[in-house]
Amino acid sequence: MRVNAYAAPAAGQPLTPTLIERRDVGPHDVLIAIQYAGVCHSDIHTVNGDWGPQPFPVVPGHEIVGTVTEVGSDVTTHRVGDRVGVGCMVNSCDECAACRDGDEQYCVNGTVFTYASADRDGTHTQGGYSTHIVVDADFVLSVPENLDAAAAAPLLCAGITT
Repeated sequence: MRVNAYAAPAAGQPLTPTLIERRDVGPHDVLIAIQYAGVCHSDIHTVNGDWGPQPFPVVPGHEIVGTVTEVGSDVTTHRVGDRVGVGCMVNSCDECAACRDGDEQYCVNGTVFTYASADRDGTHTQGGYSTHIVVDADFVLSVPENLDAAAAAPLLCAGITT
């Protein structure tokens, strides 16, 4: 699926409108129509190349709130229409000891981050400065309707933003 996004074409370059390819929704995935994506300083560091070489073009954004528009056949935790959020991780191997213990950030086969990371299918992940994202359902959180979605997005940061 091709979706609209804003990507940094190279280190230090401003974000520009582009089209990116999203993988198909698999049995364990959720497709989210993005409503809000916060701006974290790690996004800026990444697009500036401050943390080393990146797989440009890079679509940043890991503080995401949106609405589920499709669920995979094995997903039982989310339904179409649910308001959800995504933080800095979108997948893991789900097989190593760390993953089985709920410590996916220590995945010995490589945690899959929301952007600029190698995904399980070999592609590079692209973040929330786009219209849609496909995420493994285990990395999708419910966002209560009584929270303002724009204010909730930064709460999905793992660091200084919160």
